[in-house]
Amino acid sequence: MPTFNPPKTTRRAQFKLEMLESFTGGLNLRTDQFNLADDESPDLLNVVVDPRGGIRQRDGVDRRNTTALSADVKGLWSFFTDGGTDQVMCNYGTKVAYSATGNFTDLTGITDRTAGSRVYGMTMNNVAYGVSYDKPSFRWNGSVAADLGVTFGSGGNMPQARYVTFWNNFAWVADTYESATGYNYRVRWSNANDPETWTAADYVDIDKGEHGDYITGLCPMGDRLLVFKTNSTYAIFGFDSDSFQVVTVSSTVGSTPLSTPVSTPYGVFFWYADQGIYLYDGGNMLWLFPKIFPAVEDTTITFGNPPQLAWGNNRLYVSVDWTDPDTAVVTRRLLMYDPTLGEGGAWVTSDIDAGPLHAHRPPNSSSTVFGGCVTNTGIVIDIEDEQKRDTDRYVGATETHISSHFVTRWVAGKNPIVQKRWGRPRAVLSAESTLDLPVLLYKDYDKSAQTASFTVSIIGKVSTSAWGTAKWDDADDTSPYWARWDSIGRALTADVKNLPTLGTARSVSMKVNGPTTNHHWELNALAFTYTPRRLR
Repeated sequence: MPTFNPPKTTRRAQFKLEMLESFTGGLNLRTDQFNLADDESPDLLNVVVDPRGGIRQRDGVDRRNTTALSADVKGLWSFFTDGGTDQVMCNYGTKVAYSATGNFTDLTGITDRTAGSRVYGMTMNNVAYGVSYDKPSFRWNGSVAADLGVTFGSGGNMPQARYVTFWNNFAWVADTYESATGYNYRVRWSNANDPETWTAADYVDIDKGEHGDYITGLCPMGDRLLVFKTNSTYAIFGFDSDSFQVVTVSSTVGSTPLSTPVSTPYGVFFWYADQGIYLYDGGNMLWLFPKIFPAVEDTTITFGNPPQLAWGNNRLYVSVDWTDPDTAVVTRRLLMYDPTLGEGGAWVTSDIDAGPLHAHRPPNSSSTVFGGCVTNTGIVIDIEDEQKRDTDRYVGATETHISSHFVTRWVAGKNPIVQKRWGRPRAVLSAESTLDLPVLLYKDYDKSAQTASFTVSIIGKVSTSAWGTAKWDDADDTSPYWARWDSIGRALTADVKNLPTLGTARSVSMKVNGPTTNHHWELNALAFTYTPRRLR
């Protein structure tokens, strides 16, 4: 009986796959970069995280005013009335101004402010009020502005103070200036529903004997008014002068002066000393800055100007002084935090040049985040709205290119030691226009120099077809596509690209740079293939 030998076969190494299909962890600056979570990045700029997990280039910012103000913008707030008044208020130099749609107009009839001081404002009973400590407080009804007196017990008055807010049908001021004497531990409240009548005895001094701890901000939070000091936090509860009481929230954590704590559906966000962002959720003080804190430790984030906060479009915006590690030049950088993403929220960063921040929320409308430009004197910039711009435009008609990038974590196939032969990664990318993305490759935990570079070309496609009739693949069948329907009703097609072979390394990381042209781009997923080599 004949004997049949099986054919000889060659045993080939099995390719393994590691996917990066979500980037919702955002930015993480910790030094142990090879231990980042799968969805985190050690370096990104001018990109935002999509709730579905991808990242995209941020939208460009525009200017509010085409005619620059004559000095730096120091403060911003809103003025709304039941009659439909919708104005952005600001102070700059010695002036206070308003803007209904574009350029600002100075208020007349009020005392000039101290140059460089900040005005805090609020609206109550369809009137805007402003305070600036050593100058008379003032009112503005949309057509007439006037100084207010400081007499207790009669109308047309408001104490001079550094901070002002509205809570529980009362106007509140803190860090008062009375009879040429400063009381940086004092909080006063007006008569009920009357912000221009104040009773001399209606005040509370909060820990006035504590050395060096003074009031740094007021922030309403539901059933309580938070009073921040430099190293402590308090809450005022009650309904009237007979029931108001002060409760200690924290004896160790406070807020940086002039850093504008903000109230949100999640609680109150604030900046404390050199520790960064905290959240008070009504019961606990939560530190939200561990991923960004290395930038404070290595003095990338500095404090020549106080950090500024605003809450808009369900995100926290934080403006900080940022030192370039290569040039030592200090600019302003905007950090953005989304509490709904990743484990404990996600941070991203941009080079948007903003000092004071303010979220402008017209009634029954979405918010628009404004900022006072730092390097471009006298310009108020529109940071976040629905315009989806491809470029920044800060001054005049000048268009500025948005330089963006995203760096992956170290991809090591779940084993940081074993050498691997890396195949051709696949990238799921999107763009509205055909464009090129420069990509840099790094190996073996060394970011000092890239080992290779290549360009990825995206075929930009936007489908305008209706549901039920659109085809979900490309007619030329050269590469796979599928559509993503965005918020403005267009279908942005995704392009699956095969990237070059990456060679041999224990780990790899890629830096995807945005295009040199003025177009948006998105990165939705990356797939790395590799074959482990034998450990010798």
